[in-house]
Amino acid sequence: MCKGCRPLVMGRRAFFWALMRQKRLDIEVVFSPKSLAESTFMLIFAADYGKKMKRNLLIELLEDGEKVSLYSPHFEGEDYSEFEKFLLAYKDTYPEDVRQLVYRLDIIKRDGARDMHFRYEGSRRDRVMALPSHLETTSLRLYLLNIQAKILILGNGGLKRTATYEEDENLHRHVKTLQKIDIELKQREKNKVIVIKGTELLGELSFTIEDE
Repeated sequence: MCKGCRPLVMGRRAFFWALMRQKRLDIEVVFSPKSLAESTFMLIFAADYGKKMKRNLLIELLEDGEKVSLYSPHFEGEDYSEFEKFLLAYKDTYPEDVRQLVYRLDIIKRDGARDMHFRYEGSRRDRVMALPSHLETTSLRLYLLNIQAKILILGNGGLKRTATYEEDENLHRHVKTLQKIDIELKQREKNKVIVIKGTELLGELSFTIEDE
């Protein structure tokens, strides 16, 4: 613990958003990448032998709102959701970019998830979008699912170094993860296993997807 830091007494969700919104917090964050390293190793191992690995996840509520609610996939065995992992990965190296993205999310929560806030990614068959929009410039891309302009499922992202996300292995992987989740979501919406009530995603939010 750093000298002079006070204990963390707020919830994990409130802390992350307070941190990104630059509220005054004299605390120290210690992040252990153990679970992330283990999952990365397993992905590499599976890829090397041409096998598919199944991963369990929960679509976890981050913040509810009157116009837009924010969710994020949280994989079994990991300490943080995909969006939290994105914040932790880039908050120190690209702080201005992260603040800009979080500021945009605040505006979206206040005004609604209109198309003008996003750029289209993925394919015409899915609901994958990205921040920032074409009207803003950052070195980072944050990928998400936009569900009926009322629910955003915030995924992961990274540095945009190539013309398209498909050319970057890391970005492509994050988009593919959201596409797989979207396929399962649409099937459950069709079968009424999951329903959207206002800005709430109700029903069975635990999934199993395959990683290649």
